[in-house]
Amino acid sequence: MKDYDPEKMISDSRFSVLFADSDKAMQEKVLSRIGRLVRDNRPYADDKNYGFLCNLFTSLAFVFSYEERGRTREESIAIVRNAMYDFVKPQINTMKKLSRLPVFVPFLKVYMPIKIRRTAGYGWNIELPQAPKNTFSMITHDCIFDQLFRKYGIPELTAVFCHVDDIIYDSLPGADFVYTQQIGNGGSCCDYSFVRK
Repeated sequence: MKDYDPEKMISDSRFSVLFADSDKAMQEKVLSRIGRLVRDNRPYADDKNYGFLCNLFTSLAFVFSYEERGRTREESIAIVRNAMYDFVKPQINTMKKLSRLPVFVPFLKVYMPIKIRRTAGYGWNIELPQAPKNTFSMITHDCIFDQLFRKYGIPELTAVFCHVDDIIYDSLPGADFVYTQQIGNGGSCCDYSFVRK
């Protein structure tokens, strides 16, 4: 069974810098909250969902901890959002370089089914429909971010996480990242495709 240690989860999350910059009392609040979230959501805390839950539980823990310190919900989400977006920005140039390779979309067609089998555990329902040779498509019907953020009364955090995809994959020089809907923005699914230019 995967060890869901709160400190390790933070170090493996997009919020490690935010945590390091926080004072000791805030760090203790966040660690305690993550431990509680793991205990209260055991079905999700399986061997596959670890990477997702590092980010999901840490973001929830920070929002709740900032609120306990008197921040508004909007202010708390903004702090978490900005920390995460700053953390992922360095990935943009890497993705741009990779997308220029002629094997980028064929690689996704091979790699992503393997990755999904290994990392999408309880609560996920992801479909990989057949697509043309120059296209990789995936449809997420059930998303644990949506499920758990709704459970804790912060459904707007799903859109914050959905936007990470837009940040990283927008304006790729070698492939178009396209979709018609996202769960976090009111859609019934996330229907993502990468189409070779």
